[in-house]
Amino acid sequence: MQVSIIIINYNTFQLTSEAVESIIKHTHGVSYEIIVVDNASTECDPGLFEQRFPSIKLVRNPNNSGFAKGNNLGIQHSVGETILLFNSDAACLNDALTLTYQELAANKTVGLTTARLEYPDGRVQHSCGRFPSINLQLVELLRLQKFMSAEQRGNILQGAFFTYDKPLYPDWVWGTYFHIKREVIEKMPGQQLADDFFMYAEDLQWSYTVRKLGYTIKYVPEARVMHHFSQSTKKEKRLNQGNMILQNEDIFLNREYGWATTKVYYLAKMANFLLMRGNSEHRQHMLQQYGKLLRGKAL
Repeated sequence: MQVSIIIINYNTFQLTSEAVESIIKHTHGVSYEIIVVDNASTECDPGLFEQRFPSIKLVRNPNNSGFAKGNNLGIQHSVGETILLFNSDAACLNDALTLTYQELAANKTVGLTTARLEYPDGRVQHSCGRFPSINLQLVELLRLQKFMSAEQRGNILQGAFFTYDKPLYPDWVWGTYFHIKREVIEKMPGQQLADDFFMYAEDLQWSYTVRKLGYTIKYVPEARVMHHFSQSTKKEKRLNQGNMILQNEDIFLNREYGWATTKVYYLAKMANFLLMRGNSEHRQHMLQQYGKLLRGKAL
């Protein structure tokens, strides 16, 4: 088995079914298995997945233990030489699995690959990024990117500066489509993905560990995946999500970078927000949140 695909379902039966259907429809160049981990959904009987897709493995998690723990549970039931974490709100647009698998199989140093993620209207999502860095914050603070070519900005700053039309070796990638070699996971602490975050920022931690182990990460633009990534989430829920991301990133930064570097990084972030034009609500909110983190307060 070349690829074990793990999809976490929590009350998203229709979306998860569409994700499975898209994989079956478009995947032709690799052998694969699909493992659906149901995180104690109440929407409907998870057994409906087995009725609709008799070939899948259904793992019933008695508790909603979160995204990371759910994926580790799925990995325990997998047999593939590579593991693909696939969001329930995503769908293959072509044979993405074969394209990202081939990159893993062709290069011993590539431990993780990802695909081009697109909104339903075809716009690209900025799914590749740099690790948090004081130096990169200073580049933006001093507006040094204005003296770079568009290609230089994309390669150095990544994120929204990158065009996503060519291969890239980013620092970290979203967990939406996270195709990793089993051998890499087996070298991680506990031979599993870090799962101390219930949700959000775990992909940052996982990517960081992949890089620490000496592997590279490759973005494969030919592999295309649609990702709903709802933009209609209510404001209060978006703020809660944002706070959870920042809180988890704070744990990551203090653990991996140390207390002093983390504080200097927050100062640089606040300086960048202070120099932003306008007096937007988002700007004020981020200044407030980074101020709290700087003082060691919970969000």
